[in-house]
Amino acid sequence: YFLDRKVTILEVNKVKEIVGMNNDWDATYALINNKEIAYKKVKNIFQKFYLGDEKVSGLIDNETLLVPKNTLERLKRKYKTLGIATGRPRIEAEYVLDRFKINELFDVLIAKEDTKREKPFPDPLIKALRIMKVKKPVYIGDSPSDVLAAQAAKMPCLYVGDQELGTYRFDSMSQVIDALL
Repeated sequence: YFLDRKVTILEVNKVKEIVGMNNDWDATYALINNKEIAYKKVKNIFQKFYLGDEKVSGLIDNETLLVPKNTLERLKRKYKTLGIATGRPRIEAEYVLDRFKINELFDVLIAKEDTKREKPFPDPLIKALRIMKVKKPVYIGDSPSDVLAAQAAKMPCLYVGDQELGTYRFDSMSQVIDALL
């Protein structure tokens, strides 16, 4: 929309590899890289495409699960307690969880508005840990911000990505699942 061209997944991934780009609005603004365009305008246009309106469904409805529901159920049976710490607004995260009928698998959802600071600060993870009261937490993340947040929260991070980050690095979520199950 703002660049008047298609953006490649490589461009998106490159921006997401920057610490602090865990939030899609921030990453989109950084990708556009034009200070003459107001952040609020980028956020509003992003939300229009992402959430849609009464005429057009949003891109949120095109999302797929990174981990199949039956695998999440197996993880829940094995580990008993699962949680989510996301940079998304709560209403969007809950919409996706409801859409895939997986909300009952998670004991806690810490969303964007639940802490003052987002990842890479540890605040969302620390809040989730306080609620979940688990003895040996592990965080799965796919960005440098996730890894820094987990480190600051003093918990291992299973990092999915190309960079040499995290307590353990994996090339794909399927590798993480194989290691956990």
